[in-house]
Amino acid sequence: MDEQQNQSVQGQESEQQIQSTPFQSQESPSGVSFPTVGEQKKSGGAKTLLIIGILVLVAILGFVIYKSANKKSADTSTSTSSTDNLVTPSDQTVQTVTPAPSPASTVDKTKVQIQVQNGTGIAGEAAYLQTQLGKLGYTDVKLGNSDSTVTATTVTFSSTLDSGVVSEITQQLNSIYQTVTTNTSSSATFDVVIVTGLRKGATPKPVDTPTDTPTATDTPTDTPTATPAGQ
Repeated sequence: MDEQQNQSVQGQESEQQIQSTPFQSQESPSGVSFPTVGEQKKSGGAKTLLIIGILVLVAILGFVIYKSANKKSADTSTSTSSTDNLVTPSDQTVQTVTPAPSPASTVDKTKVQIQVQNGTGIAGEAAYLQTQLGKLGYTDVKLGNSDSTVTATTVTFSSTLDSGVVSEITQQLNSIYQTVTTNTSSSATFDVVIVTGLRKGATPKPVDTPTDTPTATDTPTDTPTATPAGQ
């Protein structure tokens, strides 16, 4: 009886040990091991983590591809708009620029008093310049001759004369004569005094050389002689 009780007690303890270790593998009498319930749970957790990692990786790749596609489309639209803004030469309109009027055009040129003196000694030089100034609108031009012969043109402007007139007349003289010298005076009788020099391409007038003139010689005169009277 005692032995039977001991065997039953040992059997119960062995059953309790088996029940207290459910996650350990059990071996069959033939030596083949079987996986326990705990090992199945561990394997399932690893698979779950692997699936989550794959999903996260796919999401990242999808986001990168999406951003890349948006960037390409933005670049394409930018290049298209830049091309549309280009203007071909045929579309351009040629604009004719009208030159600004000379400042002298605002001045009444008929009231500008000018004196032209012929300084070359060549006939007609003062009249020639008078004609050229008349083409610009200066009609009040007096003519005369210089006291000395010069080769360079000299022009003296009144200090109160409009700068546009000064510029226009100076430009005209430079286009005609070889050398032009400008002066300013605050006490000039005329607004402009011009002493003409040589025109471009002209040569000085030859100087006349004096010719020898015969000198007068004294002629002898007869002197009367006294004769005795009362003969």
